[in-house]
Amino acid sequence: MGTDDISNDSVFDLIGAIYEAALDGSRWESVLTRIDEAMGGRILFGVYDPANGLSSLVSPRIDPDRVQELLGWAPRNPLLPLGIGRTPGEVFTIGDFITRDEFTATDYYNEWWQPAGFDTEPLTTNLLVDHNATGILTSHRPSNLPSYDDNARRLFATLAQHLVRAVAIQRRTHQLDVTGRAALAGLDGLDHGFVLADAEARPIFVNRRAREWLDAAESIVLEAGALSAINSEDGRSLQSLIGSCSIDHPDRIGGEMSLRRHPGRMPLHVQVTPVGTDWAESSVPLASGWRSSAMVLITDPEPDARSRLDALRTRYGLTRAEAAFALEIVKGGGRKATAERLGITDGTARSHLSKIFDKTGVNRQAELVRLLLHR
Repeated sequence: MGTDDISNDSVFDLIGAIYEAALDGSRWESVLTRIDEAMGGRILFGVYDPANGLSSLVSPRIDPDRVQELLGWAPRNPLLPLGIGRTPGEVFTIGDFITRDEFTATDYYNEWWQPAGFDTEPLTTNLLVDHNATGILTSHRPSNLPSYDDNARRLFATLAQHLVRAVAIQRRTHQLDVTGRAALAGLDGLDHGFVLADAEARPIFVNRRAREWLDAAESIVLEAGALSAINSEDGRSLQSLIGSCSIDHPDRIGGEMSLRRHPGRMPLHVQVTPVGTDWAESSVPLASGWRSSAMVLITDPEPDARSRLDALRTRYGLTRAEAAFALEIVKGGGRKATAERLGITDGTARSHLSKIFDKTGVNRQAELVRLLLHR
């Protein structure tokens, strides 16, 4: 196929397949093959998340021996550190960091890359940058074909956003049997809220954790039988995201948002994704007969944030504010973007960063990110 030949309907169908693979890992190879065909390239998809038991490097159309060789190159691969601070979903390529001449002079290029037959401008995005977990997606263009054009870049960028969300879902649900009769019991065992809803945001299935949040009515609530929020603006945004997953919606996009809680509490993180009717019916019998469905995954960041803040403070002697800044800068965008996300001035951010450098013994933001991600 190729990016000039793919229709909008095919792209939307591929996006739906990506989310189904997040819930059924056996589908990843098929989905990645379809992405290969759409891009006209060779996809390499890797996730390493030991805390959640995830470790995979998948490339359906690259020689398996070459993939195994790539694992051996990891300690000496000059490309790995370059994009480590980039925000998940942001597309980058080698030329954003080093020149072609610099890259082609490396042992890695001459001993692995060139023999594999790839050009020097692959498209790459981080799928996951989170403490000890990493994930990356690269689409390699064969060197005997023209380099990726703007259409290919746009398609890759679109798919990258959905792949980032899909990996986040897989991290939270991969240990469950989310198909067949075991689905309901497994979903009730999640520490995250899980809701299946129709296009009007009416819940069809609510797991135990989501029910607790609904009963508490401190953030997400039921209003006239539909999912909403105590903050009216948040409620409208949530219902809009759920509605965007309808099969009647031209894009079926979903999205992410925060649901505010009472003052002093961190907001809940909500991820809304389209779910195929076939999957909904096979997993949750109550969903039988739906025309459309959305999955709403709700996460409370407070427990994990507390443990990671405490770990950083203990290891490096950081203050609570410095530890919070260190955790946030790992998410990408640099110092100023981190300051904006935390609601602090750039001057305060500069002060935090200087003190963090002193206490951790590093001198650059990229070194700090690598240090925090590999501890």
